[in-house]
Amino acid sequence: MFKHLLYHSRVIKRNITLLPRIASGFAKTLLLGRTVLRTVEFALLAECNSNCVMCYASKMKREDDTYLTVNEYRDLWRQASRLGAFSAILSGGEPTLRKDLFDIIAVMEPRKTIFALVTNSLSLNRSFLTDLKKAGVATIHFSLDSTNESANDKIRGAEGHFLKVIESIEEAKRLGFAVYLSTVIMHGGLDKMGEMVRFAKEMQVGVVFSLACVSGNWSDEQGVLLTTDEWTEVQNYMKLNTEVRSDWTINFSLSQECPAGREKLNISCYGDVTGCGMNYVSFGNVREEPLENIWRRMGNFPDFKRRSPDCLIGADPDYIERYIKPLAGMTVPVRIDKHPANPIPLEKLDGES
Repeated sequence: MFKHLLYHSRVIKRNITLLPRIASGFAKTLLLGRTVLRTVEFALLAECNSNCVMCYASKMKREDDTYLTVNEYRDLWRQASRLGAFSAILSGGEPTLRKDLFDIIAVMEPRKTIFALVTNSLSLNRSFLTDLKKAGVATIHFSLDSTNESANDKIRGAEGHFLKVIESIEEAKRLGFAVYLSTVIMHGGLDKMGEMVRFAKEMQVGVVFSLACVSGNWSDEQGVLLTTDEWTEVQNYMKLNTEVRSDWTINFSLSQECPAGREKLNISCYGDVTGCGMNYVSFGNVREEPLENIWRRMGNFPDFKRRSPDCLIGADPDYIERYIKPLAGMTVPVRIDKHPANPIPLEKLDGES
């Protein structure tokens, strides 16, 4: 865990003014036993210009709702910052399709934040990347799922995706971004771990692993989930390759644990708050109540509270069976008190605070 933290601290070195807030997060967690919010991922929209076989945003679109506005994002980031957050991630759908993307970036104070954008790269060119850099985006994650051009383009559902990513990597490095490849690890595909890490080393970029989960287009694809042995192999591999990062490897607790609902939140384009972008159980909507209320409610959810050492949505069979599989075919996210199989009244979670 410490080796992972040390390697990825190079992102922090780009903004040393954050060190007091980060040190405070570690102190409150390790010495006082408190929970501190660290990262908020904002899914800016449901639309995308690729058609990935595993797309987790495909069930999110609501025709009768409107996306969060720039002013709402300004207020949200202020609320998140008061709770300790210093890291913001913009995702989607495909975030570069938001016409007000640069306005959203501006209200989140990117130069005072560890600020990242996750993109398929299809909308990018030198001018767009230059504007992102000028706007304050420091880290960029490019989605890539194979070092084989045709295999990757098939997975991502977009001809030319591989070459576009390679082109964008080189330009992003030239502009001084911290660059990572974002790739999905699934059952029967562990050879890809070594493949992607070797490729990343050649390109001199980092790697972020996500586990396949039964969400979105894969709601009914149980065969994509890692077995227990495969999950163990993934963990052992990451211990030996510190350049690989994931949600469960860097926490204030200095322990491997799923940070969902405690150190990390996801906010959908409609304001629903979930543990992560692929965990479709929500605990409230920021248009209806303060973020702090929702976050504290999440802290009382038993599966977040137990600090699972496993990725809940990709490697915890019990959680997947109880909370993820029952949502197959539904428009997501679904609030916990409306869950079709295992509902919990909001009042119960609030009452445990």
